Amino acid sequence: MNFGQLPFKVVDQLPSEHGFWVMLGAAQASSLLRTRGVPASVLAAVLVLVAVVAAASVSHRRIRKNSAAQLAATATLALSSVPVEVAGALPFPSIASAALARLAVFVASALVVRAAFAHSARNGERRSMLLCSASLAIPALSAALLFALGRTAEAGTCVIAGAGCAIFAWSRPTAKQLKPLGLTLGGLALITAITLAL
Repeated sequence: MNFGQLPFKVVDQLPSEHGFWVMLGAAQASSLLRTRGVPASVLAAVLVLVAVVAAASVSHRRIRKNSAAQLAATATLALSSVPVEVAGALPFPSIASAALARLAVFVASALVVRAAFAHSARNGERRSMLLCSASLAIPALSAALLFALGRTAEAGTCVIAGAGCAIFAWSRPTAKQLKPLGLTLGGLALITAITLAL
């Protein structure tokens, strides 16, 4: 074995999907901001990062080929903040409401990307419309629930996500517009990290 090539082989196994890194980074940054970076939460964040990146390195090629697996992976990234916030001793209602908001934002974002692919596919118009509708419904229902529970910051985060998804539903991007779409969704993930930490 050529040990000089080992670092390159490890890098080749890492997920290359932009959305993976953005969502993982946003979830961890948000949870660290919310816990004020206490040592226990920083340690938990490091352990979560190592575990998630290792799992994704093994499975990302299989996940890429399966829409349901992509949505499940997206949900896992949203929930990767929970151990960090538990380690930071945040109250359970706060952890649960922030996790729901992240879940709504990340899954809605993933649905927008799936809708763009469907819009570009032959006879994919109906599927694209269903995916767009789901990307609007998820943050709207989450916002309504969070408002009812008095969790205004988390509800506001879902409202922002819903507004972004409404713009995408109206503009109907295609797979040829993935770069600007990805940058916009990355910005939405960053906004999520900030609004949930306020």
